[in-house]
Amino acid sequence: MKMKKMKKMMAVLLGLSLVTAMSAGPAFAADKMPAFKNNKQMVEYFWNQVFNKHNTSVIDSMTAPNYIQHSPGFADGRQAFEDGIQGFLKEFPESKAVIKHIGADGDLVFIHNHITLNASDRGQAAVDIFRVKDGKIVEHWDVIQDIPEKAENSNTMF
Repeated sequence: MKMKKMKKMMAVLLGLSLVTAMSAGPAFAADKMPAFKNNKQMVEYFWNQVFNKHNTSVIDSMTAPNYIQHSPGFADGRQAFEDGIQGFLKEFPESKAVIKHIGADGDLVFIHNHITLNASDRGQAAVDIFRVKDGKIVEHWDVIQDIPEKAENSNTMF
């Protein structure tokens, strides 16, 4: 009789462990996130995950719920940002935003990047600015300019 109870208890414990592990899935993914030495490194990782690897799952763990957005195409809030980015990536699955320059000043991180929607797109030059607080991205600004077919000088935009 004792053996039967023990087997039943083990089965219940194993089932609970499996349910717990399955429900903790996103936490395991967050655990795999690298340790960041500074804000610049953290924002660079975030940028490349979202805009170059199209991994939007990092948005939940790396942005504040009350994320403030200054880009006129997005509403405030983490969920609005995530929804907007997922829609953009669905519409432009070949898009990339390659970092050309990155810098930081205290809680602000600046990224100068080249956005393209596909391999044949000339693209846009952009500067994105992120404010970081307590290890989360809390605010964002951007300035975006189309790359012209012809320039008045021989310099690139990067």
